[in-house]
Amino acid sequence: MTELILTIIVGAVGGLTALKFKVPAGAMVGSMIAVAAFNVITGKAFMPQDVKVITQISAGAFIGAGISKKDVLDLRYIFKPAALMVVSMILLNLLMGYIMYRATGVDLVTCLFASAPAGIVDMSLISSDMGADTSKVAILQMVRLLIVFIILPPMMKFIHSKIYSNDQLEMAREEVLCCEQAEANEEAKKDKLDIKVKAKNLVVTLAAALVMGLIGYRLKIPAGAMTFAMVAAGALNIFTGKGYMPLNLRRATQIFAGILIGERMTYADVLALKTVIVPALIMLIGIIAVNFLIGFLISKFGGIEIVTALLASAPGGVSDMALIAKDLGGDAPKVAVMQLSRYVCIIAFFPIIIKYVSSLL
Repeated sequence: MTELILTIIVGAVGGLTALKFKVPAGAMVGSMIAVAAFNVITGKAFMPQDVKVITQISAGAFIGAGISKKDVLDLRYIFKPAALMVVSMILLNLLMGYIMYRATGVDLVTCLFASAPAGIVDMSLISSDMGADTSKVAILQMVRLLIVFIILPPMMKFIHSKIYSNDQLEMAREEVLCCEQAEANEEAKKDKLDIKVKAKNLVVTLAAALVMGLIGYRLKIPAGAMTFAMVAAGALNIFTGKGYMPLNLRRATQIFAGILIGERMTYADVLALKTVIVPALIMLIGIIAVNFLIGFLISKFGGIEIVTALLASAPGGVSDMALIAKDLGGDAPKVAVMQLSRYVCIIAFFPIIIKYVSSLL
């Protein structure tokens, strides 16, 4: 019990510290690094693996609760480019993972999960069920996020400045201000919701996600716990509008996900991390190439202007890419809906595809 409490404290301190310094996916990354260091030094990090299922269900509930009826209805207008983006992204990322596998000594399942264009938390949790090296998956996913947030926006801003005139840029900035004001008003309305209503919605969301998540887990479907929980929470929010998961609970979920990965890391694993240098370089080149290829593809055949298409196909967070789209004058709502389509489809289908592909090779 003492080791469990110490592990949770170390993970919480690490996660909150990383959040304070605005590290991408900081709650998980910080807790993972802190607990890994604690385990390498003392060998006393401990977390029951049964917690992994609950963490997966919680992560699925968060994704599902963020899907609204409007998101589903908006798919009617961009179904073709969204479908084209998801299919091409899955194929190209499978190819990138395979190239990484052939060029390095890292196993195939780890490479495929590391190149999957979804969240660090989600892919790390799911990959542990399929025998991947979760520490390498988490680190390479972190590299992916850094590439998306540090390298891609300046490149897209350059493209945007070459395509549009100063007058168009000024109009885009004015539109951003209007959208931000509307969002602020919407958030103010949400904050006025009665605490009892929020608590009730939270209980209902967690109950639905837990029941369906456990069914998915029992069926032994790859990522079944997370996928079924996501579908349950999503259906609840779409049909009733009562899907609700507070930010603090999301942070706690990410911290526990980081703990689960970190407590498995040993000194030998730390020494082996030098093997991710080559995969990281492959990922750097691959992500930029895949992003621009898919972006130009859906722009040409999906009827979406180029900046919006590039941001929609960038493997970053739904809200993050939508916010960047506003700054660059892209169509933020389209970016958000397409990013959400990518995120849901990757979590639902990518693990099944990876299991099938790995069984063939």
